[in-house]
Amino acid sequence: MTKRLIFTTLLALLVSLSVTAQAKNGPLSITITQKDIDLDNRTIHFKINRAISVAEIKVTDLDGETLSEQLTTFSGQQAGTPLEISWPEIIGDEQNFKIELKVTDVDDFWVGFQIVHFYGDIPHEEVIFESGKWDIRPTEAPKLDEVIPKIIAMLQKFQKSSSQMTYNLYIAGHTDTVGNTADNRTLSMKRAQEIANYLMQKGLKKQKISIFVRGFGEELPAVNTADNTPEEKNRRADYIISNFPPSMPGPGSWKPVQKK
Repeated sequence: MTKRLIFTTLLALLVSLSVTAQAKNGPLSITITQKDIDLDNRTIHFKINRAISVAEIKVTDLDGETLSEQLTTFSGQQAGTPLEISWPEIIGDEQNFKIELKVTDVDDFWVGFQIVHFYGDIPHEEVIFESGKWDIRPTEAPKLDEVIPKIIAMLQKFQKSSSQMTYNLYIAGHTDTVGNTADNRTLSMKRAQEIANYLMQKGLKKQKISIFVRGFGEELPAVNTADNTPEEKNRRADYIISNFPPSMPGPGSWKPVQKK
């Protein structure tokens, strides 16, 4: 029979985690850092301070339905040994899920923790910018007005599932291949920033949400084209709500937008 459980939910970004349970030979603890959680490769690295017996992982959707699970047995690896557990590919929603890890020592004491991952793309009509510019023209503003209630609706949906978490809006800017790579990175960043400023001023400032922007330039095209090819589908922006920064390959990093 399992003797003791300590259960912790990771809210938003994990900085470090050390969970303890009182065992007869001293406290049992598991330690995990942010870099130890590799969601892309479905692997968690961890250490415990006692000899380990078994680790179990279960992935469920937000309604509690099982998407993936794995049980790994160990041969009493000693305290402080670097360990890992991976889980099979998720069948179902790959962006919205809960991960529960339970680690049991050789004395049948165990500790556990939970990761909750939310991710939602906001459907929208693309703002059309003038060539080489990033200011939002009055004729394009209604497109952003229409997306604000969609953002709020998705935010409320996530908050209903877990009101304690921190959710952010991520805006990724993209361009076509007209112009040079460096200029397009800068242009896409400025356009993402302009969209963020508009959304904040027109309705999101009152919401409990922060906005981050990133400029990908021409490096993640929706349609592959030759260099210096105008392509309207590549002049776009992604609007994403998540409690983890979206894992998107490309230049730069997510930058916070300051509320004005």
